[in-house]
Amino acid sequence: MDRPLPGQRAKPHLAVPVALDRGGGRPLVAQLVDALREAVFSGLLPPGERLPSTRTLAQDLAVSRTVTAEAYTRLEAEGLLAGRTGSGTYVARLNRAARRVGATPAAPAPAAPGPATTAPRPAFGLRTGETGPVHEGSDGWARAWRETARTAAPTRYQDAAGLPGLRAALAGHLARTRGLVCAPDDIVVTSGTTQSMDLVFRTLLRPGDAVGCEDPGHPVVRSLIRAHGLEAAPVPVDEDGARVEVLAARARAPRLAHVTPSHQFPLGVRMSVGRRLDLVAWARAHHSWIVEDDYDSEYRYNGPPLPSLAGLDRDRVIYLGTLSKVLTPALRCGYLVAPGELPRRIAELKDIVDGPLSWPVQHTVLRMLSSGALERRVRRTRLHYARARNVLREALEPVADLVTLTGLEAGLHAVLLLADGIDGARVARRAAALGVEVAPLSAFRQGPSATEGLVVGYGGLPLEDLAAAVSILTEAIAEHRP
Repeated sequence: MDRPLPGQRAKPHLAVPVALDRGGGRPLVAQLVDALREAVFSGLLPPGERLPSTRTLAQDLAVSRTVTAEAYTRLEAEGLLAGRTGSGTYVARLNRAARRVGATPAAPAPAAPGPATTAPRPAFGLRTGETGPVHEGSDGWARAWRETARTAAPTRYQDAAGLPGLRAALAGHLARTRGLVCAPDDIVVTSGTTQSMDLVFRTLLRPGDAVGCEDPGHPVVRSLIRAHGLEAAPVPVDEDGARVEVLAARARAPRLAHVTPSHQFPLGVRMSVGRRLDLVAWARAHHSWIVEDDYDSEYRYNGPPLPSLAGLDRDRVIYLGTLSKVLTPALRCGYLVAPGELPRRIAELKDIVDGPLSWPVQHTVLRMLSSGALERRVRRTRLHYARARNVLREALEPVADLVTLTGLEAGLHAVLLLADGIDGARVARRAAALGVEVAPLSAFRQGPSATEGLVVGYGGLPLEDLAAAVSILTEAIAEHRP
């Protein structure tokens, strides 16, 4: 292949296929004009796209240069192409009304249900699961990626359970931060909590099995349950966490129960020690499994964390961890800790349906763990999110008589319980119209409830944007004052 000399611009080639019928009755020029015109109108040749020279296009299509030059001249006369002296020929920027008779427009996107007009995307998102930007600073993020880039990548397929060094580093991390003692072979590295749960469901459950799930709880959990043909067994949540007595009262014990004991999602309460012991006793009595989803335990602001369920019982509890909150959801890195032969079975299934997590991601996380950069980042970001909590609390003061702020002891989201007579879904719609996206508490429930509220994620915005977003949200709340 010919390469341009230093200082030369590489010659572009046509980005869309053109088929010319040389045995037909139509002239080649007319066929080429029609093909290019259609590509412009359909968007295959977008405005500003540089076209090949007439000489290059003639060589690509095996036609004379007269054909390509004449086609360009006609399309320039129609206003579809524009020639720039010394630069080349480009697709012109067309007015929306500039559609010629006979041109086939691009198929319109299917209309979304609802009003005829589509509302613009809100300027601010108070969404759960979002974190602040990852800066290099002193936390070694960019340094870890540079070291990965300098490391020779493996030349063979890797263990689906994860890099041995990463699993060993995660075992040490869990022992230091959660008091959870486990071996590297107990760990399977995944692409996140959702994949961890999917693998557990595939390995342990059969269609028709019941799964205990918190209500309110994460919609993704219920979606996975439905996708696997399982039965969702809702477990109400109060100030002490999931109500184990409701789980125990079922005629048929669920095969598995999914809980978020450190910071219940979305209410934000943490499961009391008594409830934890009751839940473990229930699992032992019924030979059921507990999935402990520890999605944001790194961020606790008031008081020490309670012992993990996996630390109380290593035989019936499967622990799910993630690095989405500590680093970024875009990294797609999580892990699970399971007892006995379960990690091997899960890894074998993962090898079939997905394979190992990306090696550069694993290696970078390993570098951050082994250098201490990950724990330094947790300490630094914990201070930032603590300030964000204060911003949230202060910005809500104008409607303090209409909301009760809960769930601030940990994590990156809180719940605004609304005064009687205020509909959370209506407030959320009004906030969206004002430029702020926020979810009503009802979106996380399996059934109706007398409690109205909003679930506010405060981790994904700079502090000044967070203050502005919550100020707008207070306006939406105040408009619905009973």
